[in-house]
Amino acid sequence: MSKFLRALLLSAAATGVAAIVMKTVLPSEPRPASPAPPPPADPDALTPEEEQMLVDELAAQV
Repeated sequence: MSKFLRALLLSAAATGVAAIVMKTVLPSEPRPASPAPPPPADPDALTPEEEQMLVDELAAQV
């Protein structure tokens, strides 16, 4: 039983140390919001070169 309690105490101490280290290393202020994603491309406005590039990219993934 004492091995179990020793392991439990060691685990709790390691968790506490890790929490203190993470609190000092990581910033406490929240990260800024990510910018809005670009609007989706209009398929009717693509040039033939862009269409071919997309088809080639799709073919490479298949």
